[in-house]
Amino acid sequence: MKFSRERTFYLAGRILDDLLSAEGVIPLKERDDVRAEISRVLAEETRLEESIDQEVRRVLSTYSRPLVAGSPEWEILYQKTREEIYRRRFRLT
Repeated sequence: MKFSRERTFYLAGRILDDLLSAEGVIPLKERDDVRAEISRVLAEETRLEESIDQEVRRVLSTYSRPLVAGSPEWEILYQKTREEIYRRRFRLT
């Protein structure tokens, strides 16, 4: 799911607030620098998820029998294929 820039900044701010309110957490950089880094990581993760989603949909489109997106069968195959691609990309066992 792609977030707007405003939504990403809002989420980064909430994550930062939660981190800073945790006992024993001491920021080593300025608040704005930490929020910017959190925003960058959120954007990177969003791009990764979109990339995996595109690859899964491409794989599912190659099946000889067409699948209806959103059907129970499609959902099961989507999840299985997504897990396989994720494991392959990150070399998980």
